[in-house]
Amino acid sequence: MTKSRGRPRKNPASPTGRGAEQDVLHAAGDLFVRQGFARTSTRAIAEAAGLQQASVYHWFRSKEEVLLRLVLGTVVPSRRLAERLLAADAPGHVLLWALCFADTRLLLEDPQNLGALYFAPELRGEGFEEFHENRDALERIYGTLLERTSGHPAAPFDAAVVMGLVENVILQRQRRAPRLPDDAAHRIADAALRVAGAPEHVTGPTRDRALELVDGLVEDTGHRPAPSA
Repeated sequence: MTKSRGRPRKNPASPTGRGAEQDVLHAAGDLFVRQGFARTSTRAIAEAAGLQQASVYHWFRSKEEVLLRLVLGTVVPSRRLAERLLAADAPGHVLLWALCFADTRLLLEDPQNLGALYFAPELRGEGFEEFHENRDALERIYGTLLERTSGHPAAPFDAAVVMGLVENVILQRQRRAPRLPDDAAHRIADAALRVAGAPEHVTGPTRDRALELVDGLVEDTGHRPAPSA
């Protein structure tokens, strides 16, 4: 008989149905987003996950490691998809539209809105270098696609502005009454081309080609948010 890893569960049923490690991540994500990292104890995480408190430390060395896993889970899929788009055979404006659309959709489809953790002050401390490296890599790809679209060198601020358009959906989802239309990802991608100085490319053919690219890459890589209980 194969023994399960870790201590016996406090609650025999797994809240996510995907095992103790994912139960910890899911519980922590919910608590961190709703009440903040500093105000969330490992005891509270364990309770929400239906586990003994010691089980949290069986899977993770610290609460900070849990936070790192959560934020990496939001940025790494976008970075990987961006890398695939960067190598695709298509005009810059199509690729920029595709990246903005895909990145926005990933943030919108995350059941817990874990992108809100990007603004946690703890991320400015030590131990989160891997997150910042991935996010910086994503920003550089935005900058490269801006250059391909406009034909001019893109300053880091320009890439940050376009990423800001995308990540604004995180803040909108935190509002008591979010103002997000069903076609938010399309609108943000359109706005990015206008910011890039290419409003003439905000057209049906641009969208169609970009959506074809995104759908093909998502199907190939499975870069969608993990299911949540």
